Amino acid sequence: MRIVEFLLAIIAVACVLAFGGVSTISISFMELGVGVLAIVCFWWKGWPGLSRGTVAILALVLMVPVLQIVPLPRPVVALVSPMRLAFQEQLPIPVNSASGAMPISVNAWATRVGWLRLTCYVLAFLIAFQLYKRRRQSALGYVMAIVGLFEAGYGLFQYLTGWPYVWTYATGLGRGTYVNRNHYAGLLEMVLPFVVAGIWFRAPWKHNTSYAIRWHNPFSPETAFWFTRLLLFAVVFTALVFSMSKMGIAAALTGLLLVTGIALVRSTKREGAAIALLLLALPAAYAIWIGLAPVAEHFELLGRPGSLEQERLPIWRDTLALIRDYPLLGTGLGTYRWSSLHYQSHLLNYIYDHAHNDYLEFAADIGIPAALLLFGSLWLVALKVARRALILERTQDRVLAAGCAGAMAAFLTHSLADFNLQIPANALIFAWIAGTAVALIQVSGSRLHASSSGFTSEGTGQGQD
Repeated sequence: MRIVEFLLAIIAVACVLAFGGVSTISISFMELGVGVLAIVCFWWKGWPGLSRGTVAILALVLMVPVLQIVPLPRPVVALVSPMRLAFQEQLPIPVNSASGAMPISVNAWATRVGWLRLTCYVLAFLIAFQLYKRRRQSALGYVMAIVGLFEAGYGLFQYLTGWPYVWTYATGLGRGTYVNRNHYAGLLEMVLPFVVAGIWFRAPWKHNTSYAIRWHNPFSPETAFWFTRLLLFAVVFTALVFSMSKMGIAAALTGLLLVTGIALVRSTKREGAAIALLLLALPAAYAIWIGLAPVAEHFELLGRPGSLEQERLPIWRDTLALIRDYPLLGTGLGTYRWSSLHYQSHLLNYIYDHAHNDYLEFAADIGIPAALLLFGSLWLVALKVARRALILERTQDRVLAAGCAGAMAAFLTHSLADFNLQIPANALIFAWIAGTAVALIQVSGSRLHASSSGFTSEGTGQGQD
């Protein structure tokens, strides 16, 4: 299983380095690699023992695109998507087949491509679940730290030297290996909660039952490694600030607040104040040293005419109009680029590939019920794994659970104003995090149940030798 996890990490890192995996070759590599890993993993260790609810949700989400591309009789289409039938009748192209059957999707080819990518993410989710369930540990936190350090270092190098290249392709400053700074921020905001969770729960002091602070040898490897985490946090957070992604910074703060809240429940006031001060002081000092003037000037543009924030509002209004016409099954997974053209009322000389809001785009693509099921389930997982982090006893489990909770909360918050779920590298890593989170919930829940049952039997005098 270590080999499978290592190969999954290689695929994720390769997608990150290849401009976020947005090219056709990168996507094909990702889908083929994850598919082969899934076959090996499930053939070797068996099908993941997911709960019935999780299986039902995954099956329903995967079934919707299949239903969208299957030709349906015209009366059925008129019932589930009347606007789709009206749209077809306006076209000069006749409906094929004698029965007049037609798919719900306005672009069946795009929906097939989208379904393959969605299946890849579901398989990555299942692999991540299986990895933690079998090994009771995960290298996810280490992978996130390594990727985060490289991307943050690369982004800061771009910013400080004025070198606006991703490898040999000119994109802009402070974007790492991503074309878009918001998607670069989407990666960093998933890295930070794991780093901060390690800082909180792996602090170099011993805890007694009252969690009083007692320092180890200040020159021990453990202490040095803890301060290394602090420096890693400073570098990654500073890189996030200088990405100048406003929603990325806000989303990252949401994830960090969640992790901090989890940690404070299990910490003393003295300990919490000390770590919070360090977490604030290091990136602040580094950012001031570099110079915050360009960042401040960028934020001053917020809300001005012509800013991207002002441009997103018309896109969201147009997308809502699209959703109102296709509320039940949507227009087809991956078809937003085509279906939105009929509703676009702003900047008509441009074509919008995405809605700059994952919630609205998925609702337009797969319908309101499926989108609510998908995002509602993801938020529920984030909250459940956050609650689980409060009661887990193993330090590595607490770090992993708190990191997953913070990363999911940050990413889902950012999705309110961007389309990170449409970026293969970010979506793949998010699927890995979500699968690990579900495994933490299910495995640790069974442990707690077993422990509770054992305590009851001992207390009643049953089951003893």
